[in-house]
Amino acid sequence: MTETPRGWCVTPSTGIPTIAFGNQKGGTGKTTATINSAAALATRDHDVLAIDMDPQADMTKGLGLGPGDDNDPASPKNELPNTLVTDDENLLDVLVDNPRTHDTSLSEIVIEADEYDHLNFDLIPSHKDMGLARDWMDDANARLSLKLALEEMVDDGYNYDFIVVDCPPDLSVLTDAAFIAAQNVFLAAQTQATSRDALDDLWDQLESIEDNQQIEIAIVGLLANMYRDDGQSQKFLNSFDESFASMAPIFKLPMRVAIQRAWDNGRDIFGWEDANDQQVERDLFLEVAETMERAFDKTQVEA
Repeated sequence: MTETPRGWCVTPSTGIPTIAFGNQKGGTGKTTATINSAAALATRDHDVLAIDMDPQADMTKGLGLGPGDDNDPASPKNELPNTLVTDDENLLDVLVDNPRTHDTSLSEIVIEADEYDHLNFDLIPSHKDMGLARDWMDDANARLSLKLALEEMVDDGYNYDFIVVDCPPDLSVLTDAAFIAAQNVFLAAQTQATSRDALDDLWDQLESIEDNQQIEIAIVGLLANMYRDDGQSQKFLNSFDESFASMAPIFKLPMRVAIQRAWDNGRDIFGWEDANDQQVERDLFLEVAETMERAFDKTQVEA
C-alpha cells in the first residue's frame, strides 16, 4: 500500500465512490460502521446503495430484514420480511456462474429505500445461500465478479452518489471481490491487541491485491470502536495513529447503548429514537460522511 495524503481516494471503474468496510476479525464494529455511515450519507441527501457481502448477513439482520425476534413480540423486526430465506434470485446468483444459480444482475435484486419506511438507503441484502460462495467462487475471475456486476448495474441506469459494502469478517474471496470493486477501504477495529493484529493481516492482504490486480487501494478512514478512556485504549489508539493517521482520519466511538438498541430494532442510528441520547453517535457518523465527501471531492446535496 502506498501512503497517501489524508482525504485521498480512488474512483473505481463505475465512477461511483465506493467504500468497502473491512476487518478480518469479527465484533469490531464493521457492520455498525457500514450501516450508520450509509445512513449519515443519506441524511446528507446522497443516494446510497449498501451491499451485504457477508454470509452471516449482519447488515441485513441489523436493518430488520432477517429473522424476527421471538423473544420480543413487539419488535419492529417481526413486521418485516426475512429476505435471507427467499427463493427469489439473490446476491450469490449475481456473483457465481454455476448450474445451480440464476442468471441475475444486481439491478434485479436491489431493495429500494422507498419500499420500507425504515430504510434510509437502497440495499442489496445477503442470503442464506451466500455460505456457498467460498466453494463456488474458486477461480481468479471470481474476484472480479462484484466489480463487473456494479459496472453492469451502472449500464442499466442505476446511478448512486455512494456505494458502501459490508465485507465478511475474514480474508476470503468475497472480501477480495469487495476490495477490488471498491478500491477504497474503511477499517473498523476495537482498541485491543487482537484487533491490531487483524489489521496487520488485512494490510498484507490489500498489498497483495494491489500487486496481483495492478490497482490502487486507498484507506478512507478507521473507526476505533468501543473506545474507553483508559490506558489500554489509548495505547492502541496511539498505535493506530502511527500507522494510519497519514492516510485517513481516525474516528473514536465510545461504548454506548444507543447503537445496540437501534440494531435490536432493525434501524440505523438516524432512524431510531428512544429515551437514550443518540446525538453522540449521530454526530460521529455525520463526521464520517463529511470526510467521505471530502475524500471523493463531493459535497452535501442541497435539498
